Amino acid sequence: MTSVYQFTDYRTFLQSYAEDKKKVNPNWSYGVWAQKLGMSGTAALTMIINGQRHPGNKALVLFQKYFDFSQNESEYFFDLVRLKKIKNDPRLSILLMEKMSQYHPDGKFKLLDQDTFNAISYWYYYAIRGMTQMSQFKEDPQWIVKKLNFKVTPLQVKKAIQTLLKLKLLERDEKGILKPVQKDIDTTKDIANEAIKRFHEQISDLSKASIRKISVQDREFNTTTLLLKKNNLPKAKELIRKFQKDFSRLLEEDKGDAIYQLNVQLFPLTKTDINGRSKNNEN
Repeated sequence: MTSVYQFTDYRTFLQSYAEDKKKVNPNWSYGVWAQKLGMSGTAALTMIINGQRHPGNKALVLFQKYFDFSQNESEYFFDLVRLKKIKNDPRLSILLMEKMSQYHPDGKFKLLDQDTFNAISYWYYYAIRGMTQMSQFKEDPQWIVKKLNFKVTPLQVKKAIQTLLKLKLLERDEKGILKPVQKDIDTTKDIANEAIKRFHEQISDLSKASIRKISVQDREFNTTTLLLKKNNLPKAKELIRKFQKDFSRLLEEDKGDAIYQLNVQLFPLTKTDINGRSKNNEN
């Protein structure tokens, strides 16, 4: 199970858990979950997850037992709920976040609401945002679904557009036509969070599928296996990020005709200790 510390919104944690369970077992449902939690019915759980109510003390205890949280994990989860309840009081929210950062494993607490989580974690959000710049773009979920190479539903497209508008990553011009706002979501480099992990997992799956789905004339796959010193890794990251910026600056068009995904992957194929010597033991 993904650690609760990866989340800064308790509903996103619960929803992500439900999505993961559904992937493993298609027959899994909120009804089954409610029974395992010990709730009297499914309605209370559904209302909590859909944002119609917050969990009370009894429900919090049920979640704590179900997830088998440690004391610190329980306190963190309970504080996520408290944070939602006092969201209209900035002073109390700041005090609570300062408290949460003290027992967060990384000593960090970067607030990430559910809309931002979705925009970061689902691959098609930024794809749809980019599609609005295509000369033939139509704000029609069915058209967008047919245009994408990988499966997305019309309902997901509608929600993505609504969220992108809410986050001001999209806006409407004087004619009501969608256009992107030149704004990026700050995900903080080298800070791993659940949203970023899920995005990279999805992109890796799409990359794998495109090997057989997309013709070789419309894609480019190259790999290089090389020997590096670990203390040169920061320099390697710097060069990769510079290449990505230069690539985008030189080739990205205001009115392109297709959305492409550029993946630059660098990862170790061998285990190394801090001095760069090979390691055989598992972490």
